[in-house]
Amino acid sequence: MIAKVFVAVCVLATVSAQQQRYPQILKLSSDVGADGQFQYAYQTEDGISAEARGSLVGGSARSSQDSDGPATSVTGQYSYTGPDGQVYTVSYVADENGYRASGAHLPQPHPIPEAIQKSLQVTSQSSFQAQPQASSFQRSQTFTSFQQPKAFGFPARRF
Repeated sequence: MIAKVFVAVCVLATVSAQQQRYPQILKLSSDVGADGQFQYAYQTEDGISAEARGSLVGGSARSSQDSDGPATSVTGQYSYTGPDGQVYTVSYVADENGYRASGAHLPQPHPIPEAIQKSLQVTSQSSFQAQPQASSFQRSQTFTSFQQPKAFGFPARRF
């Protein structure tokens, strides 16, 4: 009896377990040039789509001391349908200045208050230069053995 129940549960579990179905690709295009330029675009049946273009950034835009070689500049966008049914679209630029994304659903920075903007303008226009402060330590100063710190040692005459 227990064996029949066990077999029945196993059969039901196998039948009820659905295999994962991957969405079908409706559109796919890709082009990679010998000069480092590329572009791609795709769209799936579940509403995901993406497209991007990229190229190598020449030596003038990058530091000549950079040993990583040329950088890649990429612009593109992707979109998907969220769990709430809304379509989300993100546009982005990725280059030597970093990754910058924009989209209606992404948080936007607050505007800088007018008082702070004025303060920044005044600060940038003034010729304020920090004066070096006198230090209590001078490089030519010599120390006696009592003045020199003892690193990681026990305090003298403690016991």
